[in-house]
Amino acid sequence: MGLYRRKGSRFWRMSFTVGDERRFQSTKTSSKEIATKIWKKRDGEIALGLFKIGWPGERMTFAELCDEFRFSHSSTLSVNSQRNHRMFSKNLRQFFGDRNLIEIHQRMVEEYRDYRRRQPSQRNPKITVKGATVNREMEYLQCMFQFAVTRKYIAESPAAGVRHFDERRERPAKRMLSVEEEQRIFEAAPPYLRVAIILLVQTGGRTYSEGLSLRWDQVDLENLVIQLAGELKTSDSAQPVPLTRQVCELLREWKNEQGQQSPFLFPSPRDSNKPIGSVKKVWRTTLKRAGVSYFPIYNLRHVFCTRLSWVAPDAVVQRAMRHSSPETKRVYQLGLVHQVREHMERANDKAYQGRDSLHLRDSVSAEECGEKMEACN
Repeated sequence: MGLYRRKGSRFWRMSFTVGDERRFQSTKTSSKEIATKIWKKRDGEIALGLFKIGWPGERMTFAELCDEFRFSHSSTLSVNSQRNHRMFSKNLRQFFGDRNLIEIHQRMVEEYRDYRRRQPSQRNPKITVKGATVNREMEYLQCMFQFAVTRKYIAESPAAGVRHFDERRERPAKRMLSVEEEQRIFEAAPPYLRVAIILLVQTGGRTYSEGLSLRWDQVDLENLVIQLAGELKTSDSAQPVPLTRQVCELLREWKNEQGQQSPFLFPSPRDSNKPIGSVKKVWRTTLKRAGVSYFPIYNLRHVFCTRLSWVAPDAVVQRAMRHSSPETKRVYQLGLVHQVREHMERANDKAYQGRDSLHLRDSVSAEECGEKMEACN
């Protein structure tokens, strides 16, 4: 093996032997130090048997990988996930084109990440694509390359180790909803949204898949449960959702008002045989009328989790939220700062038992302090 430069080229090239075949490849860098590291890495790959001549990735294009991945993997997912994957694939193809897999490297993936972040949003061209959207595409790309590694098309994923954007900076701050604010929102909302708000706050259901798209045949008002079906997020999501008597009375009233004109609790105003598509606009308008700062309607699931955690053990909360892990509760539970403060106050009461706690200054009189100061002078 060795490093060399071609006449008139600024890039270092390396030569190496695999088996009985002599091969030559560009390191794509003009720095000898970096080229030496690439050369030594290739030497290690050959020694460990990780480098092979004729990887399928040298002939397979990125577009072909997209098609194979969607056929083998995406087709097993929900309709919504398949729709997202088609959109991700379209954006990725526009950037990577018909490059062979072996030509795609980590720096190129980072360039795509930054390129997508600078693009204008389709919904609002005045702003750029959110970091969360780019992160989902990066996760999809990583899954594709890992799929290629598993099938021995390439040796390693060029998307591995590429950092994602910090989504927390873009998300609105989570906060607990007070009962007074809930009442103001309720009074400012149209009738169908009032029913939806109470349903989500009392069941903790996901906004659309487990709330606004519910059918009447899934609601058992006699046994006080909702039987979820269809395409759900996880297998644990299929567990029956218990209903309180307050919700059941509200749903009976809502059902009578609808008059069985639609199989859905919240039918689309354009087609009663379909559920309502979105409530983002009316939700934002309702919050504005109620004088409540904006927060996503999905946060009502956080409110349900927080209120239930006040009175129920973790096992009950996990079952109510239909989570696979009890630790997921920590993501949804709000208002922990107040609970920690209350428990710290109780801890102080128990520790000091009515005695004065720590003070900034010693408990001596002002005269004694003055005498000490004079003595020091």
